[in-house]
Parts: sequence; structure tokens; C-alpha cells
Amino acid sequence: MLKKNKPVEEIKYHYDMIRDNKEKIADKLNLNLGFFSFRPQKNIKAIEIIYDTPNNLLSSAGIVLSKQIDEKGTFFKVRKISKLPTEMRRPSQKFELAKCGSKESPKDFALQVSSAINNSFYNIFTIDLAEVVKKTIPKIEIIVKGEVYEIVGGTGFKGSMMFENVIYKDLITHKKVKRKGVTVAFPSEQIYEKDRQDVLEGIERHCKELIPYKESRFEIASRVLAPKTSSGKIGIKNLKEEARNKKQENK
Repeated sequence: MLKKNKPVEEIKYHYDMIRDNKEKIADKLNLNLGFFSFRPQKNIKAIEIIYDTPNNLLSSAGIVLSKQIDEKGTFFKVRKISKLPTEMRRPSQKFELAKCGSKESPKDFALQVSSAINNSFYNIFTIDLAEVVKKTIPKIEIIVKGEVYEIVGGTGFKGSMMFENVIYKDLITHKKVKRKGVTVAFPSEQIYEKDRQDVLEGIERHCKELIPYKESRFEIASRVLAPKTSSGKIGIKNLKEEARNKKQENK
């Protein structure tokens, strides 16, 4: 049974890794950020399955609904897609809805999931959201494997830096895309604001192989898995050809 939804308390920052050298990155940070230590902690694997209706009604309304499978268990979660330009975005707030079984989907708990989404995002829907949730199907699978480094500061601050290999898979077309990256996670408490900024500034100054981005994994998946479309004259030609074909079909 679903429990009351709660916000995720971590703040995460994401980086593309243009050179795969995690040991060198950790060495540089240990050398140059003497107040902090970066040390290997564990290997991890996590799977996120994103659900939507066949016509993507939830994501069109700015909501990502997914099932997360990791060391904490299996649970549903939601997040709001920001409409701001990427350079103006702040880390988004996510909500864990509840623990669930590995074979269960959101439509098995349509009323509870729809209520949790509305409560989390201030009743943004004017339609029967439970009926929308019942129509959801698995659309995208994101598999993350990696090594987690613990970040420890002298003030009692603790965070993590995960070097990750990510596979994005379209569950409809079966297209796959692989990427390497780094995710840095910090506690959200305001008392650690200076520690967070010190680590972020250290990464920017000393780790030129890490390129920050503010897209969510859902947004990356949507971009890299989307079929490439033609542009310019070729695109116009294709549209005209499609129109001709439709006319012939109607004859």
C-alpha cells in the first residue's frame, strides 16, 4: 500500500564526463580541497522506469512519473519539469510517493498516485488524473551503474560524488544510448551552503573534464532517444511527399 509522499532531501548537480579518469579527478580534488576528502565508498546500480500515456500527456503537463529501483528498494516518484531556460534553473524538488513491488506499475495505485501528484504540485490538473494514470505505460528505462565516492568535510558535512555509466533505452523503439557522467549529491540543510559552494567551485576550477548541465535524466533521455528529423529543403520535401501520400490514400 502507498504511504504518504515525501520530498527527497538531497540536492544534486550533474556533469558530463568528457574523459573517463575518475581516479585523477578524485586525486585533484583531494589535493586542492584540503578541507574535504574524496574516497571510494561503494559500487551502485539503479534503474528508473518512466511512465506516461501513449500521447505523453503527463510530460506535456510538466510531470515525470517513474518507478525507481535501487538499494533503498522499489518506489514511485514524481518531479516537475521546469519551463525556465536551463541556465536559470535551480535543482528541482522531487517527491517519493511510496514503496511498491518490482512488478507493480502506477496504474495499480491510480487513485493514490494521482492524489499524491496533485498534493505535491498544488492541484495543477483540472482533469481526472486517476484516469490518466490508469492509461500510463512504461516508456523509457534509465540504467545507472557506477562507483560512489564519499565526500567528507571538517564541519561534519557529508556528500557523495558518483562516477556513472548511464544507458538510456526507449522501451517502445528499443533504441539505446550510452553516456558517462558524474552526479554530486549534497544534504539540503542551509547550514551546509558554504560547503556546497566550496565543493562546486573546486570542481569548476580543477576538473575541466567535467561539464555541468541542468537537464534532468528524463530530459536527456527525451533528447538523445528522439528520432532525428530532417530540416531545410529536405524537410520541406518530406512534408510535401507526406501530403501527396495522404491525398492518394484518401482517393
